[in-house]
Amino acid sequence: MLNFSKKHQKIFVTLILLLILIRVINLASLDKDYNLVEGAIVDLINPGFGLINSVQNWLKESTRVVLNYQQVKEENKQLKEKINELNYYQNKLNKVMVQNQNFRELLNFKEYVPYDLSGASVISYGSDNWSKTLMIDQGQKDGIERNMPVVAENGYLVGRINRVTNRTAQVLLLNDPTFVIGGLVQREESRDLGVVKGQLEDEELIMEELAWDADIKKGDIIVTSGLSEHYPRGVPIGEVMSVSPDNYGLTQKAEIDSFAMLSKLEKVLVITDFSTKTDLSISSFDEKHPELNEEVDR
Repeated sequence: MLNFSKKHQKIFVTLILLLILIRVINLASLDKDYNLVEGAIVDLINPGFGLINSVQNWLKESTRVVLNYQQVKEENKQLKEKINELNYYQNKLNKVMVQNQNFRELLNFKEYVPYDLSGASVISYGSDNWSKTLMIDQGQKDGIERNMPVVAENGYLVGRINRVTNRTAQVLLLNDPTFVIGGLVQREESRDLGVVKGQLEDEELIMEELAWDADIKKGDIIVTSGLSEHYPRGVPIGEVMSVSPDNYGLTQKAEIDSFAMLSKLEKVLVITDFSTKTDLSISSFDEKHPELNEEVDR
C-alpha cells in the first residue's frame, strides 16, 4: 500500500515538473517554433491537457445543471404555492356564489309568500339516533318562538321550532317519528285529508287516517291542510310514492317522499307570522317561480 502511494506520488511530481517545463518552453518560445525535444515533450503532455479540459468542462456542465435544478426546484415550489393560493380563492369564490344563489332564492320566496319570514343558517344536526333535529343560528332575540313552522329555501316544509334559546333554536324535522301534521291532497279533484308522520328508521313519511275511498294515488302532491293554528295552508310537504289499504281496509295509508332535502339543509326560513286562511297553492307557485320548484318534477 505504501509502495503504491509512493509510485503515484512520483507520477504526480513528474507531471507537475513536465507542466512547469511546458510553461517555461511556451514563455521562452513565444515567437519561434518548438525544437525537436520541445515538440516531443508537448506532444507527450498534450493528451493530459485534453483530459484536464474535458474534466473542467464536465465540472462546469455539472455545476450548471445543479444550479439549474435548484432554480427549477425553487420555481416549482413557488408555482405550487401560487396554485394552492388560487385554489383557495377559487373555493371561496364558489362558496360565495352558492351563498348568493341561496340568498336570491330566499328573496324570491319572501317576495311571493303572503307571510312573514326570518332566514336562518343551519349550524348543526342532532347526534342521537332517537330523534331527527337540527340547530339554527336564530333565537328569541330574532323573534323565533316555539312551534313556528320552518321551510326550506324553496318553500318546502322542513319541520317546526321545538326549543328556543336567546340566540339559537332547535328544529324538529318533518321525518322525526314524533312529528305529526295534517296533510291535504293538493289535486283539485281530490282534496282528501290525512295525517302525515315521520318514521324512526326510514326517511320517507307516512300519511295515515285516509278514508277507505279517499282519492289519492301515486304522484299526488301533499300540502299542509291549514287546519292547525301552527301551520299555514298549502305548504308543500312531498309526493305520494305508493298507496295501500290500512286497518283491514277501513282506511288507507300512503308513503310520502319529502320535497325538502332534510339531511342536506344549509339555510332555512322560519315562518313567524301567517294567516291560516291563505292557501299557498303549488300551481300558482310554479307559475310565478318555476325555478324554485325543480325538485317537484324529480
